[in-house]
Amino acid sequence: MLLFAGDPHGYFEHLYPFIQDNQPISLIILGDLQLTDCSELDRLAQHCDLWFIHGNHDSKTVAAFEAIWGSQWKQRNLHGKVVEIEGVKIAGLGGVFRGQIWMPPNKPLFLDPIHYCQYCTQDKIWNGGLPLRHRTSIFPSDVDTLANQQADILICHEAPKPHPSGFAVINKLAESMGVKKIFHGHHHDNFDYTQVKGRVRPYQIFNIGFRSLSDINGRYLLIGVDDRN
Repeated sequence: MLLFAGDPHGYFEHLYPFIQDNQPISLIILGDLQLTDCSELDRLAQHCDLWFIHGNHDSKTVAAFEAIWGSQWKQRNLHGKVVEIEGVKIAGLGGVFRGQIWMPPNKPLFLDPIHYCQYCTQDKIWNGGLPLRHRTSIFPSDVDTLANQQADILICHEAPKPHPSGFAVINKLAESMGVKKIFHGHHHDNFDYTQVKGRVRPYQIFNIGFRSLSDINGRYLLIGVDDRN
């Protein structure tokens, strides 16, 4: 069973009841894991085949970054890849758009991390490369890496249109890859795309919100409520 989990933001307990009672499961987390170390991923992986993409909160602290990219778990980050999971080809686009790099539909200021570092002052360089914050920024090169590949599902942290905060560049990527479904996180309100009138797209879109869980058909198995605001 292939499942998609919305932003856990450092808390994973809500996932265990369903996962433990319905094995075998492949679980894909749609960003903002917001870890402090690898222990939670190690524990969760005892009950499922675990995959993820990163979100903007995954480079907010050094600990959050190192838990993903400084460990063996970096191999399970689907960003920039197409991986077959349970016979389904999943493409991953992690991170968010930021104005200092690229805020579509505006033209990008930098094409890729190397381009950014060439013009970046030395005091902003972190660990020999991008500043920590921009380790989760989307560059045009990230989209280009996926655009010529084919997949069944595109997972991303950012939303496509017609989400009010969505980006048409994600729709364009989905169309070029021939996907049938988009699953995304980031927005905590489980936006219902079926209620939006407009042109019919060749794919379905599902916003899996804060600490929510859905199956491959976008059917919610759990809906979390973000009451932190």
